[in-house]
Amino acid sequence: MSHSEAKLHLSLEDGVFEISGSELFVSQQIENFKEIILEALKNRTNTAGSSEERKPPAADPIEEGEKSGHGFDNKSFPRVLHIEGKVVKIIKKMPGANNAKKSVNTALAYLWGQRSVGVEGISYQDIRDLCQNQGCLDSANFAATMQKAREYIIIEGKKGSSVKTCKLTLPGVERAEELLEDLNGA
Repeated sequence: MSHSEAKLHLSLEDGVFEISGSELFVSQQIENFKEIILEALKNRTNTAGSSEERKPPAADPIEEGEKSGHGFDNKSFPRVLHIEGKVVKIIKKMPGANNAKKSVNTALAYLWGQRSVGVEGISYQDIRDLCQNQGCLDSANFAATMQKAREYIIIEGKKGSSVKTCKLTLPGVERAEELLEDLNGA
C-alpha cells in the first residue's frame, strides 16, 4: 500500500507554519490547527499594513485537574519536573536507547512543562541547550533528530535561522504525558 506525502506551508509574512508527512497526518494536523490558522489569516487581513510584530497570545495556565482547551487534564509530575511560577526544570535524566531518543524525550518533557505553565512556543536553542545539560546532545545530528520527531514537535522558523521555536502537537502532548507518568512513578 502506497502512502502519498503531503505538505502545508503557511507563511504569514515568514512566521511560517509547516506540516509535512503522510496525507493522513497532514490532514489531521490541519484539522487540529484549523481554528488557529483561520484566526491568524483573519487577523492578518484585518491588520494588513500594520508594522507591529504579532505574537500568538500566551496560553493561560490551568489548575490541577482542570481540562485544557485541548481537552487534556493538567497533571503534575513532581518527581520529574520542578515547576516554580513559569520556570520549569527537569530534575530526572531522560530515558532512551541512544542520544537521539534521549533528546526527543528531553524536548517532550520540557515542552510539556512549559505548556503547563502557559508558555506555548519555546526557543529551539533552549531545547538544544537543555539537551546539552542533560548530556544527550549529539550536535552534528540534533537538527535531523528534531525533524524526525515532527509527529510530536512542530519547529517553526526558517531553515538555518537562529530564531526557531518548538511546540508540541496533540500527539506530542499525549506522548509527553505517557513519558512523564512513567518517570514520575519510577
